[in-house]
Amino acid sequence: MAIVRTVLPRKGIIQPQHGNNYETDLDTNWLTIDSLLQDANDVHNAVIAAGTVAAWLSDTGRSGVVSGFSLATSANLTPGLSSGVLYAQGVRSAPATPAPGNAPASSTSFLWWNSVTGFYFNLTGTPAAGGDAYLGTVTTDPTHVTAVANATKIYGRLAVTAAAAGSFSFAHNLGRIPLGVAVYMTSGGALWFQPANLFDATYLYLVASDVGITASIQVW
Repeated sequence: MAIVRTVLPRKGIIQPQHGNNYETDLDTNWLTIDSLLQDANDVHNAVIAAGTVAAWLSDTGRSGVVSGFSLATSANLTPGLSSGVLYAQGVRSAPATPAPGNAPASSTSFLWWNSVTGFYFNLTGTPAAGGDAYLGTVTTDPTHVTAVANATKIYGRLAVTAAAAGSFSFAHNLGRIPLGVAVYMTSGGALWFQPANLFDATYLYLVASDVGITASIQVW
C-alpha cells in the first residue's frame, strides 16, 4: 500500500500516514505539536508585537543618531544630510533620502527628528518633544549653509584635552542628558567628574589633575 505524507499547515511538519487505517490518536498528536510548537520566528514576532524594544528605548530615553546622518554645507539653505539610522520616542527611523528642509537664514539652528512629524529646526537647542533625536547644528548666511556640526552618536566617543588643571566643562553634543558616561584615559594623570554636577543636557563637568590630560569619553 502506498505511503501518504501530509505537510501540516503551520510549521510544515511532515506527518507520515500509512494507508487508510493509521491511528487517529497519533494524527491528533501531530496536529497538536504543529499548533503549539514555537520557533525563532514566533519569538521575534511576539517581541515586536509587544513593543518590548520600543518601550525599553522610550522608557530609558535612549534617543539620537546611531549611524550616518552626516550634515554638510550647501549652496542653499538646505544642508546636505546622508542617510542613516536614529531612534526617537523609542522608534527606529532610517529614511533612505532624508530631507531636512530649509534651515533658518542668517543663524545657527539645531536640527531634530521626531518619530511622527519628522525633521525640524529650532533656535533654542531644546527638543520640541521628549525623546526627539538631535542631529547637529547648521549655520547659515542669508542664502547658504556655511558651517555644520554633527551630533555625537549614541555610544559615540569624545576626544577631551584639559586646557588647565582643575574644573572645566566640555560640550558632549548629544542633545539630551546622557544616560551614562565612561572615561577612558589616554594619558598619564586623572580626569574625574565634579561631584556637585556630573553632566546635564549640554555639558560634562570634569576635573583634570594637570594641564594637557587627555581622555576618550564615551556617552550614551
